[in-house]
Amino acid sequence: MRKPLLLSSPTFQFLICVFGIVFSSQMFGQKEINVKYVSGDSFKIDGVLDEPMWQNAIPTSNFTEYFPTDNKETAYQTEISMLYNEEYLYVAIKGYAPGEQYKTPSYERDYSISGADIVNLMFDTYSDRTNAFLFGINPFGVLREGIIYGGGVDGDLDLNWHTKWIGESKIYEGYFISEVKIPMSAFKFKEGVDRWKFNTMRSDTQSNTKSSWSKVPQNLNQFNQGFFGDLIFERPLKQTKSPISVIPYVTPSFNKDYVNNEESFEFKAGFDAKIPVKNSFMLDLTVNPDFSSEDVAASQNNVTQFEIKQDETRQFFIDNGDLFNGFGDTNNALPFYSRRIGVDTDNDGNTVIVDVNAGAKFTGKINNKLRIGALDVQTGGGKGDYIPANNNLIVAAEHKILKKSNVSAFFVNRQATNYDDVYEGVPDSISRKTRYNRVVGSDFNFFSEDNTIDALVYVHKSFTPGISTNAISAGTDLNVEKRKYSLGLTTQYVDEGFQSDLGYTKRVDILRANPNAKFRLYPENGTINTIEFSASNNSYWRASDDLSPREIYNAAYVKFNFTSGAMLSLTGNNSFIRLSKAFDPVGTSDDAISLPIGDYNYNDLELGFQSDKRKALWTEGSAMYGAFYNGHKFTADVTFQYRFQPYFTLELHVQYDDIQLPEPYSTDQLWYLGPTFNFTFTKSLFFKTDIQYSSQAESFLLVSRLQWRYAPLSDIFLTYNDVKTTSPYEPVQKGIYLKINYWFDINR
Repeated sequence: MRKPLLLSSPTFQFLICVFGIVFSSQMFGQKEINVKYVSGDSFKIDGVLDEPMWQNAIPTSNFTEYFPTDNKETAYQTEISMLYNEEYLYVAIKGYAPGEQYKTPSYERDYSISGADIVNLMFDTYSDRTNAFLFGINPFGVLREGIIYGGGVDGDLDLNWHTKWIGESKIYEGYFISEVKIPMSAFKFKEGVDRWKFNTMRSDTQSNTKSSWSKVPQNLNQFNQGFFGDLIFERPLKQTKSPISVIPYVTPSFNKDYVNNEESFEFKAGFDAKIPVKNSFMLDLTVNPDFSSEDVAASQNNVTQFEIKQDETRQFFIDNGDLFNGFGDTNNALPFYSRRIGVDTDNDGNTVIVDVNAGAKFTGKINNKLRIGALDVQTGGGKGDYIPANNNLIVAAEHKILKKSNVSAFFVNRQATNYDDVYEGVPDSISRKTRYNRVVGSDFNFFSEDNTIDALVYVHKSFTPGISTNAISAGTDLNVEKRKYSLGLTTQYVDEGFQSDLGYTKRVDILRANPNAKFRLYPENGTINTIEFSASNNSYWRASDDLSPREIYNAAYVKFNFTSGAMLSLTGNNSFIRLSKAFDPVGTSDDAISLPIGDYNYNDLELGFQSDKRKALWTEGSAMYGAFYNGHKFTADVTFQYRFQPYFTLELHVQYDDIQLPEPYSTDQLWYLGPTFNFTFTKSLFFKTDIQYSSQAESFLLVSRLQWRYAPLSDIFLTYNDVKTTSPYEPVQKGIYLKINYWFDINR
């Protein structure tokens, strides 16, 4: 008779140990891609893998679904093969699909991938799970590249980073092939390493699936570097001599100022330069930069007491920008916000554009753990506007600790360089800016090994003439992310004397707590992918007034995410606001009677929606109705997009606020209309028109831009803009700009 296997027996303990090892390897084992070395560069990048060298590559597949499920291999697989030498990394992608109806919004580089086919290759070259290079290509051979930062935990991707590389695709029956050639000089890495961290993700619109080579749970972001596998090179990598890049430009322009009845013709010239220092550092220089070809920043109605934060799109500030812009609470208390550079306010509080004269940026890795950077920009001013010229400096360092965490520190300095000249003889009635403003601080970012817990702790202090309080900004942010639930707690303290002239601070003199929780269900009916229930409380107390309530926001929602990509949500909000100064939320009249100081408590309901973005016509947005201060408000914020693939896209952003307050306070209907027309004639010729109409700002803006990419990363832009007031309808300014730049690479 067989004896029972006792729990204490050595055999049982051995089996448990083996089972544990096997189980843990299944759960946490890293996938690998082996990359063979090839000599020469006889590849023709055309989507046809007929070069004999490809026979030496070791293909890898076994992609796992990320959406609509994350527990099985995807039905339509993707094969990845790689080869390399000292000069280039070659990648072959073979993606199977149920048909040939692939989708792309345009032929334009760095296109949005919403509802589109894409394969993204992501390389963590320092294996530090901090930043990664992303290179994307679709079945039509349209390219995109960017930098993933923050470990990819929140899906932070900056597509304004650019480098030279090539890729082509060809569509076959039942699959497509993309062939990619990336210079090794496009990457930053330490000489002698033989492996990087890597993952790749694919969106297949025909089978309505998203998948990745190394499995990522659906409740986490696909960019999350904690799930990257290993890219193993046959030989240790040699340091590449990256070229020095110089990008000069010229911009002749004609402007007509209708307010002052003046016409002017200007000729502006300048340059940017990228100077590699070894293979781990980069010195960026800009002299007399011109940002007229940058994207138009989207506007909107603003019925809050706070400034709206905009994304950075200027190329000089992009590369390694997370090292400078990533400190503190990104939504409420940034000690450095690069869009402050080049913008100031005059003595009447009006926003004024000031010249960026020159700038230098030095960033890079000392080793696999330590990243450093310094950014220094000189801006001009105007004595007539009482704006001094300023030197704007930030120095930052980030050091990796534990497995995936880091501690960082920074110093920000805004120093007026012609202070005495600007204010010489100025009467005391004119308020003066301070000579300087400085902020120092440190952040600690923690990420657990299993990617389920992340936390932030920061302490910042400012130094400003005339301010004697402790001037501290500090906070914490803790998040627990499990498959079925998420928990979070954010706390924040900002002293009333804290001031960051180069930062973004929504509120001072506050103590804040923001607990939140989310619970997810995964139905198996095939129509609904997930159902989310969420509740949060966001409370602000006045720190200098015995913690009296300042603002309290309670919210609870249910959200249905459909397998088609559509979404429907319903949110209930309860708001308490104690106004400490009179405020007019409508903001359309200088003579309006503002809401008085006091307490306001109100409720509203919000309906959110999104249709299937794979369709040629899709929409997303929200509609809200309820009480608003001592009245009522209806808000509709909707975006429509129509795509005639791949040549034309029309996007229309509509925001409507119907604010009804009792007499004698303001009542009005606010409209914001923002249509964008985007034509992509070829992969190198584009035409885009942005229109912005705001009844709140009583303004009309039209910007039309024709772009010809006549050489890699080299463009000719012809831009026309027209600014008008709408009440009355009168011209303010018109201009036409021709900008020509060329990207020179000087090999060393």
